[in-house]
Amino acid sequence: MKHVRKIFAFAVALFMAFAVALPAFAQTVGTAAEGKGSITINNAAKGEEYSVVKIFDAKLSDDKSGISYTYDGAIPGALSTYFEKDSTGNVVKKSTATNDAAIVAAVQEYAKTQNATATATSDGSSLTFQGLPYGYYAVISTQGTVVTVDSTNPNATIYDKNTKTVSAEKTANNGTSYSIGDQVNFTATFNAPNYLSPEENANEDGSDARQVVKYVISDTLPEFLSDVQVDSIKVIYKSGDTTSELDDVTIQFSNKSLTIPWADKDPNTNPATYTSKYKNGAQIVVSYHGTLTSTVNINAANTNKVTITPHVVKPGGTTEEPEPWSKTWSDTAEIKTYGAALKKVDGETQNALKGAKFKVKGLTVAAVEGEAGVYKVVEYDATSTTLGTEMSTNNDGQLYIIGLANNVTLKATETEAPNGYNKLREDETVDITSQVLNNTIYETSGTRYYDADGNLVSQSSSTTTTKNVEKNYTDLITNATVVENNKGTEMPSTGGIGTTIFYVVGGVMVAGAVVFLLTKRRVNAE
Repeated sequence: MKHVRKIFAFAVALFMAFAVALPAFAQTVGTAAEGKGSITINNAAKGEEYSVVKIFDAKLSDDKSGISYTYDGAIPGALSTYFEKDSTGNVVKKSTATNDAAIVAAVQEYAKTQNATATATSDGSSLTFQGLPYGYYAVISTQGTVVTVDSTNPNATIYDKNTKTVSAEKTANNGTSYSIGDQVNFTATFNAPNYLSPEENANEDGSDARQVVKYVISDTLPEFLSDVQVDSIKVIYKSGDTTSELDDVTIQFSNKSLTIPWADKDPNTNPATYTSKYKNGAQIVVSYHGTLTSTVNINAANTNKVTITPHVVKPGGTTEEPEPWSKTWSDTAEIKTYGAALKKVDGETQNALKGAKFKVKGLTVAAVEGEAGVYKVVEYDATSTTLGTEMSTNNDGQLYIIGLANNVTLKATETEAPNGYNKLREDETVDITSQVLNNTIYETSGTRYYDADGNLVSQSSSTTTTKNVEKNYTDLITNATVVENNKGTEMPSTGGIGTTIFYVVGGVMVAGAVVFLLTKRRVNAE
């Protein structure tokens, strides 16, 4: 008896870790009766079929302080590895059965092959099976749960362990790096259960689960993202079920957040009751996009964070207004952009050459104020055949282009060569410095302000941190594309026919004189 009570105590502890007691039940099966028990599934999944299966009968002592378990006939083969009958016919745990988890799993599988004592499809509220004879039961849904119902625990309440906990996952899903002006597409995916365990909330006393009536999704959306728009909001059920998409796909971020209703309030009940709108364990998938702006850090991770906050009430009737759960779930996505550098030098001496000018097809840039030769990308269209903004090298022969994805290829066309040098006849390929380098690239010196998530913002506040930085192009110039120019050759003078013709005519005259002298000598000799 000692051993069998131990395993049943283990089963209860393992599968009733989230047990709760409700003041009222929204859905009941069977009729309550004296000497009968009940099992309540507090967060039953909407549309899920639940069955209770009695495995063993429970027999009480006369004073109802003790309990033993019985079974008519031989122990079923599927359970015989773990259970046997003692000399009095009571079911006990075998001494060789030391793996309690394996015992529970075997009971679950066996229960799936037996006729159910009662079965019901959940309407999304708490589900109670009443009028159950005392015994040792398995509650079967997607996976089984094992619970004991007896005189000392006549009204068992369980929390469906298959319910997904809340989670958040965010991805920037159209590339790992971006050029300024690019559209960045985000996908945020959230596991969104209908009920939350009190053990997950530091402010709860553990007596009640909480029903989710709405989810609030927020995003930091720092300044390096502009024109953010929501493309779609979908509620997706588990694999094999249909996909439901919310009707209002025009919802935009209001104060960088949006609200997803998750339960309908019954206007005819007081205290108020709520009915969950979706199956338990559904996912929320939000797709949205923004444009990368010039406030982004270069050659460094730019992060923004998405957060989901459930708003909850006590299920079964409440006068309370929904309140935020004390715990939130978050995830971040990183956006990276890089730079390129070109260095103009003399082909013979390798000395720097100032004053060269270049254009790149489809590249629109803006000069960085106070920084000669430094240009920040405004927009880059790799498909364009039109030359973009003209850029000039500085006094050190350097040209910097800030804010490029690492998968672009720049073909720089020289539109003007340095004084005294020939212009390049072919375009020059400029390499993007996209490897992970040690230093963030700052296009200007000065003060930077960062929010709590490390995002660059335009001004300070009570929540920002301040950083004084010096411009840094070291990594770029170390990896710069070196472009050589050669000095021009001597050209004919302008305004005349040149000297070559005189050399030709003079040569002919000299040759004629030599022929004349030789002819004259021969005549004289004769």
